[in-house]
Parts: sequence; structure tokens; C-alpha cells
Amino acid sequence: MRTRKIIAGLVLGTTVGLGLMAPPAQAASTASPAASSDTRGVVDIQGAQASWHFYSSHKTWVECGLRASYWHDLHPTWEAKCPEFKGTDGVKKFHLYLYY
Repeated sequence: MRTRKIIAGLVLGTTVGLGLMAPPAQAASTASPAASSDTRGVVDIQGAQASWHFYSSHKTWVECGLRASYWHDLHPTWEAKCPEFKGTDGVKKFHLYLYY
């Protein structure tokens, strides 16, 4: 019973102590750039920047093509390719890359 009280006191003390260490939240002033209605992000100005992303490795080109087809059905604007490379184990594999 005494051990439980000690543990509870430590947990409560740590929680309160960490809460006191956090700085208070402040609202943005009206002069802040974040509050301005004229601010635009990079995506708004240039459009989204797409690039190729490695997704998975497959033993056969058919497996890779099926997985690429699956992702293309979900996201018609994405592109996919399955180039052949050697894996880290030295075996040739087909790597699925998605362009989004």
C-alpha cells in the first residue's frame, strides 16, 4: 500500500512538473504574417512538386505490374514503373516506383 502511494506521488509530481515547464500558448497578433489573408504557401504558387518514390520489390515483373495497377486504380493521376535491379541480397528484382 505504501509503495502504491509513493509511485502515485512520483507520477503526479512528474506530470505537474512537466506541465509547469511548458510555455504558455499565445495567440497570434494581427500584424503576424500567419494571420494575413494575402500569404500563400509554396504549393499555392508553384503547384505540388511530384517525384518518384520507391514502394516495393517483387520477384517477377507480373507481380510488380499488378501492384502498380492496384495503386493506379486508387490514384489515377499517379504513374508507376518497374525497372529491374539487383536487390541487396544480389538477386535480380523488379522495384516498383510511384510518381506522385
